[in-house]
Amino acid sequence: SRRCWTGSERQTDVLRYTSEERSLALQLCGWISRGPDIDVETFLRSLEQERYWERAAAVALFNLDIRRAIQILNRGAIDEKGDLNLNVVAMALSGYTDEKSSLWREMCSSLRLQLKNPYLCVMFAFLTSEPGCYDGVLYEASVAVRDRVAFACMFLNDTQVAPKHTASTLPPPPFISSMCFFIFLPSFFPQLPRYIDKLTSEMKDTGNLEGILLTGLTKDGVELMETYVDRTGDVQTASFCMLKAPSGDVLKDPRVQCWIENYRNLLDAWRFWHKRAEFDIHRGKLDPSSKPLAQVFVSCNFCGKSISYSCSAIPHQGRGFSQYGVSGSPTKSKVTSCPGCRKPLPRCALCLMNMGTPVSNCPGTGKADEKAGLTRENKLAQFNNWFTWCHNCRHGGHAGHMLSWFRDHTECPVSACTCKCMQLDTTGNLVPSDS
Repeated sequence: SRRCWTGSERQTDVLRYTSEERSLALQLCGWISRGPDIDVETFLRSLEQERYWERAAAVALFNLDIRRAIQILNRGAIDEKGDLNLNVVAMALSGYTDEKSSLWREMCSSLRLQLKNPYLCVMFAFLTSEPGCYDGVLYEASVAVRDRVAFACMFLNDTQVAPKHTASTLPPPPFISSMCFFIFLPSFFPQLPRYIDKLTSEMKDTGNLEGILLTGLTKDGVELMETYVDRTGDVQTASFCMLKAPSGDVLKDPRVQCWIENYRNLLDAWRFWHKRAEFDIHRGKLDPSSKPLAQVFVSCNFCGKSISYSCSAIPHQGRGFSQYGVSGSPTKSKVTSCPGCRKPLPRCALCLMNMGTPVSNCPGTGKADEKAGLTRENKLAQFNNWFTWCHNCRHGGHAGHMLSWFRDHTECPVSACTCKCMQLDTTGNLVPSDS
């Protein structure tokens, strides 16, 4: 449809495209609210309240309301934190003319190159552009992506445009016809889909988060987010964004899972355990299909990373506590140092062996017991290799050693420590007897 300018003496028709799909796109860009009418007044008022004078004036101008754009610029000029140069821009807009060879066009073209604000630049680029050729607006990188997309939805065609025929009925020579075809072919293709595809590829290559508007939380969105994470290392934003994905396939993507686990480990390393727990709760609400996450783990005293998680990523080393000598099997790999920083793990207060080293001097840990079935004694032998510590004094050791010590003592086995460890434990009276 063709619309005339509002607030201009020259009522020149401007070709603008409308459809239900375009209106929906304008809603996603935040320009209009729900409804069949394209009314940006509410959006303009919100921009004025936030003192985004240049952007508000540009949006008003793109909606062919030049008088409204001038009013916004004048208000911005008299604002306490406004720019007095906005009055000069408003004065320039008031003299708009559509004559191609006018002095106004020549002066505005040179003025546009001197302006620093991108929205003021695209305003003059729009007024001085030929119909259908708005590259000065569409490819201004400093303008928000949502504003460029909204502009494209209003002024770019999405259907194939046929060339205009001349008055002559005689067909041109074959070679001239083919030359004209190659020269004018780009203008025949739909402009809007081609621009959106090009802009989407650009957003994915640069990792610009504004491109989520075009890709959505889909596989293309994961590729965009991957470039963003590689460039910034911001796994927090990537984790929270991908949790909003409507498709379960996106959450199952190995890259998404890697970002989430790295973010959780980062919070644990910084000792933000409450924040990590809140994130786990938030994740469980948004992704009910996710398995329950481990809430207790052993962390390194030096780097703060989870030892159990780091060890689980090492291939051919079993799972869970078997890496710390729980299973008692000689074929399982034993870890006595942090896989993250390679610092030694804590030592047992009694045998002085590093955590993860299997013990053989505790009851029920002989080879004969290992070959036996899963009897009560064999299960107790596995528990003897676990590493336990007091939450008060932070001293500990192998569970079998500590239980043997506290059968005859009440204080901590570490020298100069007077902590009554077992008395602080509510299960201290449940120590199994030798019989």
